[in-house]
Amino acid sequence: MSLPAKYLLPAFFLVLFLGAMILGPLIYFGANTFMYLPFHRAMDRALLISALAALGLASSRLPLARLWLRNGDAWKQLLLGYVMAAVTAQAIMGFDLALCGFTRTLLSTQEIEERLLLALTAALLVPILEETIFRGFLQSELIERIGWRAGWIVTAAIFMLAHFLKVPTSLDNQTVHLWSGINAVGVAFLPIIHGDFLCGKGLNLFLLGLILGGAFLRAGTLWLNAGLHSGLILAVFLFTGFTRPTLPPRVAWLAGDILSTPITSVVFVLLGLWLWRFYRHPSILPETGDAAP
Repeated sequence: MSLPAKYLLPAFFLVLFLGAMILGPLIYFGANTFMYLPFHRAMDRALLISALAALGLASSRLPLARLWLRNGDAWKQLLLGYVMAAVTAQAIMGFDLALCGFTRTLLSTQEIEERLLLALTAALLVPILEETIFRGFLQSELIERIGWRAGWIVTAAIFMLAHFLKVPTSLDNQTVHLWSGINAVGVAFLPIIHGDFLCGKGLNLFLLGLILGGAFLRAGTLWLNAGLHSGLILAVFLFTGFTRPTLPPRVAWLAGDILSTPITSVVFVLLGLWLWRFYRHPSILPETGDAAP
């Protein structure tokens, strides 16, 4: 018997965080039997596993075959997403290089290979999981309950806040107990409680959430999102991994993190307006039966 729809969202977040609290220490103790694994990394893996388990609760309401529809348009949607990501990243990095100034980092061959592997892995795996959770599940459920506009905006806010949840590396220096996961999850919320998201990076992540949510509303599947999300992750990982900002920056109000600059905000707004104005792929909202906006 599937879980009633009204309990689905609370149950999702309960399984996500409670599961991470329990699994984090267990993964830590199990992994360190064979190799060293920092506690914050163990918690990251616990959150990932718990997110997948939480999605299992929604399996009856999560039409994966439709979200990741494999037809003749899938590769076109994916390619369009990558093209949009390439143009967006080029604009952001071009303006940042011109106005802020960056120099290359001095990395060894091994460090370069590790950074490339990390970037490629993140670009391939993260978009699939995040788009399925945030757009395929959360946005769809919220749209059904509070309408497409409010559901779209609230999902973008959750997407932004989720990127500020972070288990600090300082916990690696503390003794790990079976109950350490409770403290780790609690501490991960401190950046949100302290309002760290009220910054340029928070604004830009919110704008990106709106863009990805709007793309899903227009496309009806997640392939366009996957290409756009994957391309931006790859660009950010490589740019931040192989460059560092010139000190002091040529323009004082520009930060070194390309996700935090006003330039990124302007480019994201232009991307969102273009997408909303010119990309009008016909689709039907399965939650309401209404035509997509």
